[in-house]
Amino acid sequence: MRVSYRWLEALLPEGALAELPPEELARRLTLQGMAVDEVRPAFAGFEGVVLGKVVEVVPHPGADTLRLCTVTAGGGERRRVVCGAPNVEEGAVYGYATVGSRLPGDRRIGRAEIRGVESEGMLCSAPELGLDALGSADGIWRVPGTGETDLGRDLREALDLDDTILDVDVTSNRGDAFSHLGIAREVGAMVGVAPSLPEIEVTEEGEAAGDRVTVRIEDPDGCPRYLARLVDRLQVGPAPGWMQARLLALGVRPVNAVVDATNWVMLETGQPLHPFDFAKVRGGEIVVRRAVEGESFVTLDGRTRTLGSETTMICDAEGPIAVGGVMGGLESEVADGTRSVLLESAWFDPARIGRTARRLGLVSEASARFARGVDPEIVDVALDRAAGWIARLGGGRLAPGRAGAEAVDRPEASTIELRLVRLEGLVGRPFSPEESRRALTRLGFEVEERDERTLAARVPSWRFDVGREVDLVEEVARVVGYDTVPETPLPTLPVAPSVRAEEAGLDRLAQASRAAGFDEARTPSFVSREVLGEATPVDRLVEIRNPISKAERFLRPFVFTTLGAAVAHNVARGADRVKLFEIGHAFLLGESGEAVDESRRLALAAAGQREPLHWSETDPPAYDFFDLKGDVEELVARAGGWRPEFAPADRSWLHPGRQAEIHGADDEPVGFCGELHPRIVEEWGVGRRLYVAELELAPFERPPVVGTYRDFAREPAVERDLALVVPDEDHAAEVVGAIREAGLESLAEVTVFDRYRGAQLPEGRYSLGVRLVFQAGRTLTDEEVDREVDRLIERLERERGWTLR
Repeated sequence: MRVSYRWLEALLPEGALAELPPEELARRLTLQGMAVDEVRPAFAGFEGVVLGKVVEVVPHPGADTLRLCTVTAGGGERRRVVCGAPNVEEGAVYGYATVGSRLPGDRRIGRAEIRGVESEGMLCSAPELGLDALGSADGIWRVPGTGETDLGRDLREALDLDDTILDVDVTSNRGDAFSHLGIAREVGAMVGVAPSLPEIEVTEEGEAAGDRVTVRIEDPDGCPRYLARLVDRLQVGPAPGWMQARLLALGVRPVNAVVDATNWVMLETGQPLHPFDFAKVRGGEIVVRRAVEGESFVTLDGRTRTLGSETTMICDAEGPIAVGGVMGGLESEVADGTRSVLLESAWFDPARIGRTARRLGLVSEASARFARGVDPEIVDVALDRAAGWIARLGGGRLAPGRAGAEAVDRPEASTIELRLVRLEGLVGRPFSPEESRRALTRLGFEVEERDERTLAARVPSWRFDVGREVDLVEEVARVVGYDTVPETPLPTLPVAPSVRAEEAGLDRLAQASRAAGFDEARTPSFVSREVLGEATPVDRLVEIRNPISKAERFLRPFVFTTLGAAVAHNVARGADRVKLFEIGHAFLLGESGEAVDESRRLALAAAGQREPLHWSETDPPAYDFFDLKGDVEELVARAGGWRPEFAPADRSWLHPGRQAEIHGADDEPVGFCGELHPRIVEEWGVGRRLYVAELELAPFERPPVVGTYRDFAREPAVERDLALVVPDEDHAAEVVGAIREAGLESLAEVTVFDRYRGAQLPEGRYSLGVRLVFQAGRTLTDEEVDREVDRLIERLERERGWTLR
């Protein structure tokens, strides 16, 4: 959340931040549990720009598109300024950059002759001042809320632009800190003061709001408290420039004085509010009810929403006018012609609002606060403040009193005991009753002593995250400072802790992947249908009910889907060699279509050059299927100590001629590898071939096969080459496996060196060239090798029907 340093100064007693400049305040807040991610100026720097009034506008004698403006900045002195903006008007007040001023980007303004006429300064547009959202670059910016008494004032001072923004990372359980008042309470606890809200003086007149509006709550679970106020005789226009600038600095787009006032109070107190055009509230009645399942409603953004029965709706006498706690309706929106406003302030159930916002895809400033929790006791305070601002800014009349209803009694504040022995045991240092009391009192708790070593703390209404003794321990520790806790070395074990076999296996697998040249990556488990392409069995795809993003609403069925997309992303941005691996989770629906099968898997993805570019090469070879196969063999041997076997595969998302099933030590399939199908590569926009592999982790989660040392051979090897004629359905891996299983005593190695298919061979058969290497602890004779080869040929022909070519 963005926090204004100047706003904190206004909420705290004068001088409270004298010794806490922004950077030091950020450090102290972080130590107190409110991490500050960034400290920055609210607006770009400029100087020498004052409020100036245009008293006369005449055509430029030398240019049809230019005008000569006479500008006064108070004191009776007048300056001539050449202006090309079409919206310049006599009597309006603008930002006037005087001669010698400096604009953002270190742009200096001096006297200049334009088409024969000297211009003394410049009238500025909002973007030229770094206030882009407040006006267009097509015309100069008329500063709202200013008049004769402001002429000559420095624009930075008039708009309160010399501010510092602290970007505070408010945790999800601290809804009370999602406002300036909440952060001011945290700062007040540091310096021993309490914040307070500045008073807004407004006169009430006319008929009471309760006599003109009735409120009925039919959904007490979703909205137990609903209040409203009326403001009449309004002139809806822009909010003052200083209010617009503050909202802009805090990330809120200014709209008009009514909407800006509600946003102002929301940022101040944390209570979201919503204004309705009262003329469009039919029957002068507000009904709070549940939506009917499937009911439709058009929200402020112009979109038709289909509602669920858990949604709380705000209705008038004839139908819905807002989604409670989330967004208002288009038909009751406040516009320039609005003359009467009904202002809503309510307390909604946080869980219901959170579910509704996610279901509708409407995470607004209001729903974000209601979902975290809002102080139920601030509802009326915020309502009165916002109504007062609306009346002041719009020149309206505030009706006396409030209309509203409260469906259930508000619960009594809870009281929690804090045992000092428990506090000291968890924090690790002694505490006195007075020190503990002081820390809690500074945070708004009412504390009394039960006995010498026990305190009782009454929880303030805004601290709905505090419900147990351990929560009080945390609060005391935060305020006294974690840095006051002495360092105590933890006891060490006499021996190193054992590592589980599964963890050791994963470590070996990661190390082996790095050794094979792959870099480790972490990719999200959420994917879009477009990224998946054909790489999934559609009937087993897991769809998320409440996705973070509608585009990425599926869980990845294979780890390579997101890892391959990461490789594609890098290749598309000029990387000439990318090799990534990831050990992550994949998700598929079970065979029944209900339970989800979640598994951890190793994925590899690679594209580009085989090796890094060397100066001696002009056309380095590209990474291919056999490189991938070799990498798989290498890392499996390193991590598991076994040799993978490769069998034919037929997966639709892989290239039909460049893919394989990977079998483990027990001949069971454990994964696959191959070139990604060209259709998917084209969809991903890779522009080159992309190779992927995926392996189950189970074979690596058990102790590896321990190799035994074998001395290198001191005698020469004997080689024999065979050309075997085999059926098309028998693959090379099968032939190699059969030779190894033949039981030849001296056989040391089998490799494939040739594959031939031609007219000389019978139809349906091909020739496979294999090289046999024989070696023993002695010198082998040709006769011994020939006998083993003959025995092998006879066995292959007898058992498999394979013959010599």
